[in-house]
Amino acid sequence: MRVFSLAFFIIFLPIGAARAHDGWIEVAPAIVEKGQPVTIALMQGNHSNEHRSYRLAGKWDAEFTKVTVIAPSGKTSVVEMIDLGEDPENTGPKGPKGFHVAQFVADEEGVYTVVARQERDLQHGDGPRFRGVRFARSAFAALALPMLAEAQKIRSAAPQARGGDDLEIVPVDNAASAMRGASIVLQVRYKGKPAEGKVVSIVPKLAGARGAKDFTTDAEGRVRFTPPAADSYLARVKFDEKSERGDLNSFEATYVFQAFNRR
Repeated sequence: MRVFSLAFFIIFLPIGAARAHDGWIEVAPAIVEKGQPVTIALMQGNHSNEHRSYRLAGKWDAEFTKVTVIAPSGKTSVVEMIDLGEDPENTGPKGPKGFHVAQFVADEEGVYTVVARQERDLQHGDGPRFRGVRFARSAFAALALPMLAEAQKIRSAAPQARGGDDLEIVPVDNAASAMRGASIVLQVRYKGKPAEGKVVSIVPKLAGARGAKDFTTDAEGRVRFTPPAADSYLARVKFDEKSERGDLNSFEATYVFQAFNRR
């Protein structure tokens, strides 16, 4: 397995920026020939339209972020990302701009999972403490014959639960071959267990905010969604825990999947 990478620039954001943005992973292509590269991109969008926007705003904090690719066998590879952003000292609008990318070559056949985790722990003097945990997930299929019909034959189980207190969205179905007009099931987990009563927003990339829909997880932490069009979809969930002292734990999770046209 080969990973191509460069070191990337470290950017620090104020507490407000850390709390206000969603981060997600985009992988292209969603179905690739075994031994050929995919491009992994770390995106960060703003909170316009109640987090229903794909508009980019800033970048992930490189120092606090780890990106991992999990092979069908369970083998993990840590991926270092290339910063495609601008130097913050350049003229023009202030703030971190751009995104991070990497190239990854899969040497196994099956569904790969790509995850990114960022944790920030900030406190100014004796004031309230802020801890933000962001977890993003996506997937792609690597096949000897990279065709949708072949990807649909794969029966992959839902990813194992994360440790610690991560909030995460996982596909219960094989979302590497989601289809327009066919429902898929996503599960929200918190501390490795199903999270009931969480609001999941699902945003189509092309339709954007006008096509976004909200769903509330059931007792098993699940939501069911039927993609209305062949498009890339961003699912996101977020909640905060605040102590009596005012300390804030903020959890965010995203999952991006591609829906294909029926053949």
